[in-house]
Amino acid sequence: MATLLPTELPIETFLLHRKSMLLIKEITSCGDDWLEASVDVAASSLFVSEQGDVPSWVGLEYMAQAISALAGVKAWRQGRKLEVGFLLGTRRYSAVEHSFSLAVPLSVKVVQLMRDENNLVLFDCHIYRGEKSIACAEIKAIQPDDIQTVLAQLDAK
Repeated sequence: MATLLPTELPIETFLLHRKSMLLIKEITSCGDDWLEASVDVAASSLFVSEQGDVPSWVGLEYMAQAISALAGVKAWRQGRKLEVGFLLGTRRYSAVEHSFSLAVPLSVKVVQLMRDENNLVLFDCHIYRGEKSIACAEIKAIQPDDIQTVLAQLDAK
């Protein structure tokens, strides 16, 4: 029996996002520490401006969802359930344009640069229109081993 690849499964298999907050269309390729996905710019309806485009700052969410999808692929490969992660910060977000057109397909690529013993992870992220990188950033994220403990600590404050 052949094993399915992440590129052959619905994106909802790997992301907790649903409906209007699901902005990644599908995984196009991935490895152990990187992932490429197509972006559904038209699905970004919550973010569409009066001009009919999506502000480029939404690119951070495209990147974050690709990071989340990579974590989802890792969990899926290990037979674990999806877990919540947190975007901690970004450095040097840069976009060559102020907005993304709804009619132009985009892709996003995230590459894990480092991971520490607490699951703090640094990613190099790019959004592409065709072969051209039109936005980039470094993003720090964390996926705690015990999310319930973290949530309880937040409730206690």
